[in-house]
Amino acid sequence: MRGIAGILRRDGGPVPQKWGRILEQSLLLGGTMTYRFEDTVPIAHGNLHILLLSGSCQGSCQGSCQGSDPKAVDGEVEGECAYARWNEETLELELGRTGTGQKSLYWLDLSKVGDGLLFSTNPLPLLVIARELELLNDTLHEGVRRYLRDGYVLEGGGLLAPLYSMPIQHNRAFTQSAMTTLQCDFSTTPAEDVQTLVHILGTPFANPDLLSTLQQYRYAKDIGCNLVDGLVIKQSTHFLDRVIRCKKEDKQLQNHRRAARSIELGAVARYVGIDLTISAQSERIQPLTFPLAAWLRSSHSQLGQLAGDTLHLPNVFGTLPVDQNECIRKLNAHQSGEKNNALELFALLTLALWSQLVDA
Repeated sequence: MRGIAGILRRDGGPVPQKWGRILEQSLLLGGTMTYRFEDTVPIAHGNLHILLLSGSCQGSCQGSCQGSDPKAVDGEVEGECAYARWNEETLELELGRTGTGQKSLYWLDLSKVGDGLLFSTNPLPLLVIARELELLNDTLHEGVRRYLRDGYVLEGGGLLAPLYSMPIQHNRAFTQSAMTTLQCDFSTTPAEDVQTLVHILGTPFANPDLLSTLQQYRYAKDIGCNLVDGLVIKQSTHFLDRVIRCKKEDKQLQNHRRAARSIELGAVARYVGIDLTISAQSERIQPLTFPLAAWLRSSHSQLGQLAGDTLHLPNVFGTLPVDQNECIRKLNAHQSGEKNNALELFALLTLALWSQLVDA
């Protein structure tokens, strides 16, 4: 987990050193090290000051900001990314937030005490500085209470005023088939989609790619697109696999898998209301990439909350021969980071939801 923070002051006024220390200390709470970029640029009235900070867990920082661009920081928290980009030629700071979760990027406007802003993925250090600048208001206590309880405060509203939260930019991804290229927006939560798919299919399923299929078919409906999806399983490139004829049992298994996928795709297409052609000669539409493990690890994400609440329900699997205590142990091990049980937990979640549907 990585957070970001920073300061931009462009009115020539001084930047107290303790502001940087406060922001850096907040990042160290979630990791063991920070990356720092700092620069001072002479302007008409004094100096412009820019500070960019990124926190990370040592040894596990993937896609770190310390790579190609020293004037950019990125922070990933439970499936979404907050970023800051400094353009030293135009002296402009770009802040943004992309993903599918609920964590936010908060910023404090310094217009009442100068010109500039402070930003952080954690609002609490910004509130400390806002209190020092006498910028707080009476609604703050409720905002802080919600942040400490939930780990976030939704964008919009004034619960953390004078802090603002950066609105999210929806994830977009391109997918391709033999005939169609789609650009897909997320319009519902993963938790809602899992429950929808259980109702559509009338059966549990272990394939999280169906979440992607549902989103892609919805987008095809929105733009009035006739869609082609394929059943072809990618052939092995291994020499022996190509020259030795596959066993009869293997061929039957492939046929069963293709038939099952055809049924799944058809059911999703009928629910969404699109014209779908299923072709055994076409490649499958490339699924979107979901941070499934991160969603299930976080009790604040809607999918993580659904999994936790569902698997802890009494007798959630009914008469099925499933050890509920073992399922909960798998969930706890995943949430603690001891082991990645994302795919097993996803399958168990759909099984539990299906069992509830049958019992109802």
